[in-house]
Parts: sequence; C-alpha cells; structure tokens
Amino acid sequence: MAITQGTKLSSNITAAATSAGVGQAPDRRRLYDFSDRVAELAPEESPFFVYLSQVAKNPTDDSVFRFLENRSKIDWTSRNFKLAAAVNGGSAVSAGTNYAFVVDADSASVDWLIKGMVFAVNTTTGAETSGYAQTLVRIESGVDTSGSTSTFTGKVIDVSNSNVSGYNVLADDDNCQVVGTAFAEGSASPDVWSGEIEDDYGYTQIFKTACELSNTAIATRYRGYANEFERIWATKLREHKVDIERAMLFGQKARTGGVQYTEGIVGHIVKNANPTTDDSAFSYSSGAPYYRSVAQSELTYDRLLGDLEVIFDPARGGSADRLVLASLPVITFFNKLGDGAFMDASIGSAANMPYRMEMETREGAFGHKVMTIDTVHGTMHLVKEPLFRGQASGFMLMADMTKCQYRPLVGNGLNRDTHIITNVQNSDEDLRKDMIVTEAGLEITLPECHALYEVESA
Repeated sequence: MAITQGTKLSSNITAAATSAGVGQAPDRRRLYDFSDRVAELAPEESPFFVYLSQVAKNPTDDSVFRFLENRSKIDWTSRNFKLAAAVNGGSAVSAGTNYAFVVDADSASVDWLIKGMVFAVNTTTGAETSGYAQTLVRIESGVDTSGSTSTFTGKVIDVSNSNVSGYNVLADDDNCQVVGTAFAEGSASPDVWSGEIEDDYGYTQIFKTACELSNTAIATRYRGYANEFERIWATKLREHKVDIERAMLFGQKARTGGVQYTEGIVGHIVKNANPTTDDSAFSYSSGAPYYRSVAQSELTYDRLLGDLEVIFDPARGGSADRLVLASLPVITFFNKLGDGAFMDASIGSAANMPYRMEMETREGAFGHKVMTIDTVHGTMHLVKEPLFRGQASGFMLMADMTKCQYRPLVGNGLNRDTHIITNVQNSDEDLRKDMIVTEAGLEITLPECHALYEVESA
C-alpha cells in the first residue's frame, strides 16, 4: 500500500473495501463521541487497548492523575522475620524467662509486631537431617522500631523436641513466624498498628490523527467503494487506536516542552525491573516488576512454574489471572509440544508423568483468539500482540488487569475520550479535514503484579 503525505487528491485514490461507518458530517464543525466504537474496530490489532477500554476504564478529571498503592499485605500476611543476634548470648533459653530480642534489619518491615503477639522460632538448620524444633515466644513489651533494627522483650513460653540438637538455642538469623496473639482474661485492649498507603501519579497524553481529502475526491464515486471518505476514516480510526496501543505498551512517563507522555506497561517494566537471567529464580522486591531474559531452550515448564509461584503469590495482592500479550514467535513456541519443545523438554521424558497444565484455545469476549493455560498457581490468557515485533519479537507480557486502568480525561461536562472533530481545515481551503482526538493515560498499580519475558529464539 502506497503512503502519501499531505492532502489526499482524487488522483491518488484506489479501490478499497472497508468502512468505519462514518458518513459525511454536516459542513459546520461538529464533535462526535467515538469512545465506545473505536475499540470495536479491528480488535485483534490492539488487544491491550481493547481490554483496557472494555473492562478497566476509569475517567479522571485531572490530566495529572494520582492513585494509591497498598502493598503492606506482603509484610503482615506472611509475618515472617529473622533474629539479628543470638538470644541470651547464644546460651540455652528456658521457658518462663524474659529475654531481649533483636529483629534483623534485612527482614521486611515489622511495624506490625505488637505486645501480646506470639511467634515461633525455628531453632534448627538442615531440618531434613536433624529434624524440626521450635521455641514459642510472647512479646512482653512495646516494640522499638526507631533504629536500624527492632527490639523488644519476649518471654519464652515453650521449648520443644529436646531430641533435636540445638532445640533451645535462639541464634542469629533464626527464622521466626508469628502464630497469633495471646492475652490474659480481663486484660486491656492491645496496641494497634496501621500500614502506610503509598501514592503515585500518571499523565494523560493527547493523541491526534487527521483525515484530509479534497472536495473533488469526496464528490467522486469510485470503483469498489463509493464513499472514499468513509474508507479513509476506517483506516485513520484504526491508525489512531494502534497509536494509543503503542503508548500504553511502550510509553515512558514524562512531561517536557508542554507535552505530557503517559506510562506504558512495558516501558514501566524495562525502566524499573532488574533483569533476571536464565538460571536465576524470581524474587520479590517491593514496587519492582519482574523481567526475565531467557532463551527458548532455557524456558522450561519447570522454570516457568517456579516463576508463576512468585508472580501469583496471593500475598502480593494480585489476581489469579493474567492477561498474557505475546508475540507470534512466543505463541508458536507455546504451541510446540513435540520432542525437545517447551513441555516435553521439561517433564515429558518422565515416565507416566502427566503434564501439569491444561491448554485450550477459544474465542475471547472482545474479538481475540485466546489460548488459556491453567496451572497450579493461576491462569494465563495468551493473546497475540501484533505490535510485539522487531526488537520486541520475543516479548511475553503478563499483566494483572486488576492493576491496570485506562484513564480518559473527563470533567466539567467535556469528555476527552476518543472523539472526532469535523471540518478543522482553514476557511479558504477547498478540502475537508477532520481530526480524531483522545486524551487519556494508563494507570499501573502494584508493578510487582506484572512481568515481562524476553524469549529469545537462539
């Protein structure tokens, strides 16, 4: 297809066979709301935008929109920590005795530790050979969290399994697990704690696409398609939507020279995540998304399952489903089930071992073919992303759609979601020029719920 710049003339026009269904507007300037219709055009070309606009739209009345993030769940629901020093100088402890405790600075925030809380200390290492033993402790004082470590007084309630070596010694780096609270009959109310809620912000971005034809071209009836203006509009609307898709994927948050740029989810991940190599396991880092660069030969089912254990951890606050936007080569890779391929190389050689996931391809709700992969940790919904090509040809994006929102600017009676403004040409020009405008941004919360794989073919 030939592409020309500037005003489209009658001599440039060839036959075509698609339509946006946009008839010729009246001669005077008009504004048409197209926000609900634009997503319906060629949904396979912009799957991320379609999902966002259909299930995750939340208008904003400020071009700089703010949002809150609550990620304390990973800390207080797991309620694990480590000791920073041996208790009682490394000597054995006794039930019924108070001791000074110091919590490791490398532990997650322990602001939720309060007087009356009970925790168990794992006093053994190499438990697979020596057995497991724990010492039960109740916090007897307020917890001082002002320094680099947290300190408190704890009473040893019980020591168990005297047959295990070191059962009554609480050493540096021993793991601790909260097991509830315990209070005396008629006691006062407990201390309280509250997690901090973080806030962040994003920008809306103004997208514009113009459609321009001479009045001679508009008045001419052509073979294949009678109304050339409608045909051009079909193309321009799709172009506009794909431009939004590109920004929602690859954009970087910025404001410079009076222009605002929204943040794309891939752009956010590559900017803020530390790449994980082939052999390294995913590990949780507060506020950081996951990114793995891996060769196809190294992306085994077992490795993916280990990653999904981290990504789908309920303590992260994410959902049990991920929308997975994948390039065509990655989709092909997942559908290769023969010798040496993804699943066979992982577990297919093991005798009588069934595959531990189910794969099914079906029509999605928004005009996409969706390959659903059910695993023990969660469900992945694979959709082809046609914009993942070139340097992004190996991309596979796992997006938690409960943590993504499409934020069109709507306020003071004006809707800046996708709309058409007609007749924006100069008054002395013998032509028709219309313009498509969208002002919207992408909100990404809890980035640790998202992941990006770069799957290399060699």
